[in-house]
Amino acid sequence: MFMKDDIKVEHHLNSGIKAKVYAFEDFQRNPMAATSDPPPNKKPWLPFKSRLEFEVAQIALEAALNNDQTDQLIKICRQCAIGNDKFTFENHKDIHRKWDAASQRFTKEVISMTYEDKSWDFEVYYRDLWEWAADLLRDPHEPYTADAFWDLQSQLPEGAKPLTFILYADKTKLSTSGTAKAYPVVARLANLPTDIRNGEGIGGGYVVGWLPVVKEDKEFAKKPGWVNFKNKVWHQAFLRILASLTSKSKTGQWFECLDRLSRWFFPSILILSADYEEQCVMSLTRGVRSLWPCPICLVPRDALSDVSTRYPLRTSKDLQAIINLARTKHTLEEREKTLKEYGLRDVDNSLWLIQHPDVHRALSYDKLHFRDGGLFDDHLWVEFQKYLNDLGRDVVSHIDKRFKEFPRWRNQKHPNQVMDIAFTDSSIPENILKMILYAAHDVVTEEDCPLGYLLLRCIRLYIEVDMYASLEVHTSDTIREGRNVVQMFSVFLKQYIDKTADIEDKGWNFPKLHMDAHLLDDIEAKGATRNYNTKPNEKMHGSSYIHRRLIDFDEYLRLQTQDQFDAADDALDATDDAVIPLAGLFHVKVGSKQPPLTFESVENIYHSDDAFSNLRIRLNDFLNDFLPAINIPLPQGKRIRLRASDQITEFRFLKVNYESMVDWQQHTDYLRCSPQFFGAPCFDCVFIRVTLMKVIFGCLLFLFECTVGKHTFPLALVHPYDAPTGIRLRKDKNFNLFRVRARTRAQSIIRGVLLVPDGPSDYLVVDTVDTNMFVHMREMHLEAGHLVRA
Repeated sequence: MFMKDDIKVEHHLNSGIKAKVYAFEDFQRNPMAATSDPPPNKKPWLPFKSRLEFEVAQIALEAALNNDQTDQLIKICRQCAIGNDKFTFENHKDIHRKWDAASQRFTKEVISMTYEDKSWDFEVYYRDLWEWAADLLRDPHEPYTADAFWDLQSQLPEGAKPLTFILYADKTKLSTSGTAKAYPVVARLANLPTDIRNGEGIGGGYVVGWLPVVKEDKEFAKKPGWVNFKNKVWHQAFLRILASLTSKSKTGQWFECLDRLSRWFFPSILILSADYEEQCVMSLTRGVRSLWPCPICLVPRDALSDVSTRYPLRTSKDLQAIINLARTKHTLEEREKTLKEYGLRDVDNSLWLIQHPDVHRALSYDKLHFRDGGLFDDHLWVEFQKYLNDLGRDVVSHIDKRFKEFPRWRNQKHPNQVMDIAFTDSSIPENILKMILYAAHDVVTEEDCPLGYLLLRCIRLYIEVDMYASLEVHTSDTIREGRNVVQMFSVFLKQYIDKTADIEDKGWNFPKLHMDAHLLDDIEAKGATRNYNTKPNEKMHGSSYIHRRLIDFDEYLRLQTQDQFDAADDALDATDDAVIPLAGLFHVKVGSKQPPLTFESVENIYHSDDAFSNLRIRLNDFLNDFLPAINIPLPQGKRIRLRASDQITEFRFLKVNYESMVDWQQHTDYLRCSPQFFGAPCFDCVFIRVTLMKVIFGCLLFLFECTVGKHTFPLALVHPYDAPTGIRLRKDKNFNLFRVRARTRAQSIIRGVLLVPDGPSDYLVVDTVDTNMFVHMREMHLEAGHLVRA
């Protein structure tokens, strides 16, 4: 018999684990099962004599020091070296010898390739993928809840376990001039929890190979077959990295795990993480100029802007059949004609040798390049800037001023002068995207700039798609809602494209726009986008094998002392700033303690602010009602009568732990209530629970502690924003804005909220600060009777 909100966890039949039903409150608060991590190599700097030697050698390598500079660096280090670390280098030859020794951690192989009677030799460096995975193997029951993992296990023999790899590859620059390039391949295990897998410590990604970078040859560069040749080199090299998995993917491999149980593992490539250009290489499709540019499906080149239509999916089996058919043709021209009809290259795909799954299903949505650093900054933002500039210099200045005055929020960058900003990394357009609607909604109007207004509606829908793409946990409801928002974005963008077709020649048929058609399919198949985003892997460009082992070693030492740090934190909580759970709902901590003040002093200091008028008398009334309501008896059973000479202690920092509506885990907001924070007033806003069923917004005005009897309570004077806002504005409906207005008293704080002023007394809720805020505001839209995209 199920109760409301019960959660049933079903395991695959082959796992042999019985289904179990959890009450929601038990499921969400289950602590993560303790795991015993294998200790890393105690000397991860080998073959260098010490960590110090490795770090000096790394500096010499990264700085591209010449021999004289390296000799000077070694001379300085020898003069400074003291302590237990050994430093034995005498000159640059010692460093070169050690780097040569370190390179032996990778297997070096030379592959010879021929093109038009000319031969090239390419060096490939790789680690044995199976041996690397074996170092990480543990109890494999970590639940991977997406469909692809389930389907994979269904294809394995009874009793077998999938061992799933995430592989990333991308060509990168090693020097600031861009002349030195490399092609790292990074591996991660999909069986591990996301936080571990995407981290930089034990269980995180490892560089497992370096692919050759084929230099352009002027003699061949413009010939059609040259691109095929470069693809052949890539796949021949990639095959060396995959070699240890090819046979095991078909027959499996028994392995004894840390719990001393032997398991039958079948390795597979579950996810290929790459940007569009690399995905074309991995799938051997012809790219953006081909008739069928998508590596996932057979969408025509002239239909890429329409993500509402579904097209047949590519499969490795079909593609192999087409290539085999093309190879039966008698002439090169006939062969090329057959392959071009499907956008394919005449190259054997190294990934076809891995049994599971299909290459085109392993290719995954890349949020970093398709959204954060693609569609918005290269297209939507550039297009929107044109309308802002057309509206005149005053509007441009107004937009920059809005961004400069935008309220601060933790972990959100605050770009200024956005109209002239250069995007140096994807985080800049990502933060502009979160703020632009609130900066431009009242200057780009439907009357004065109808096309700009329509584009801004497209941007709002784009933001909503981005929020669904960013959710850390998905349900069937969020999948359905996400698909609907993708469809609506496509519809509105088509309206914009049609209305601007006669006045500009911009093309909208490009792959990064089309990839939204596969976003929710990938989430259903492979889980949240953080499982296959390229962002964690791009951080590793240039990392050496020894550098990764040092990170592991540091992580291991940190974990060994974490219990001591936790105990110290607990002691700090108990002795420093009072921690009081309000009504048993959540955990609140105040900080930035100020000197004690009497009620009389407080009311005199803030005499010009009506919110502080009769503060002591109003607090008496509040406490006399509030304390009995939370089962705290009044002192000696008498009504509280605070005196003007009684003291309270002001605080200017508030830490609020809350339960996320996305992943049900505890998250924390760090809020300020200060007249001076980094040179400016900072009074953050919050969600406030007035009753069990009613939540409003408010602004923190004053944080303080007040002692009543034997109890000390952290309290907040809040300016509530719950006044009626009247009939909902057409603009608010079009942009899905939630408007609030100031009014009366409140009771308890849930979490922080970012509000943007819109007039003298109105505020707009910024629902893009994080995924929990986005989901929370969707619920409040529903409660307010607003139409939502379901």
